[in-house]
Amino acid sequence: MKKTSLLIIAAILIVTIAACALAACDKKGSEESSDVSRFVTALYTGENSDFAVSVETGGREKTFIADGKATDVTDFAEITVVPLKSNEFTEIPFTLSSEGGSLSGTLKDNGFGEFRSEIALDFVPSKVLVGEEGKQSEIALADVLAGKLGWSDAVNIARKEFADRTATESADGDKSREVYVKLITGDRKTYYYYVAFIGKGVDYWAVLLDPVDGTVISKK
Repeated sequence: MKKTSLLIIAAILIVTIAACALAACDKKGSEESSDVSRFVTALYTGENSDFAVSVETGGREKTFIADGKATDVTDFAEITVVPLKSNEFTEIPFTLSSEGGSLSGTLKDNGFGEFRSEIALDFVPSKVLVGEEGKQSEIALADVLAGKLGWSDAVNIARKEFADRTATESADGDKSREVYVKLITGDRKTYYYYVAFIGKGVDYWAVLLDPVDGTVISKK
């Protein structure tokens, strides 16, 4: 993916964050940091010619507010299904499964061509059945972060990138910013950590990092 495209994605994402400031959004425990308002622990993805599926786990504020503080952060899991051929669906049934269990439900259209819902996931999904019975697509799922840097590694790299800015703000008496971590992609093949340090509203710093080795792809 070209660097310009990545910068555009980052810009769109931070606008979405600000626009979502009073919307309900939903930290996973051992790596918890008091200033992190969102992070991702795993992103299981897969697709065929009909559907692209992702299952994200991590932690986030119950109600996201871009105010520079991380409050009431809790675990979450969320499934997203994107139809690749037809846009005539109003709902899409799914069943996640693995040797450790299974979970079924029905997703509603969110109005943006994506079908998304929070789920109560307590196992590592290895496959998903998507669609109505008799017309189901079975899709294998794999964690895009397997063997790569964790979200806390990405945050530590980003902190070093912004050490001078942080020192300047601290010297001026400003409080620390909230940290927002997400995985983004432009082609559903290559993923990057997006790490934003948010003040209030659209006051933010951000980097895109390669999860393989922590290379900084772009910085704002």
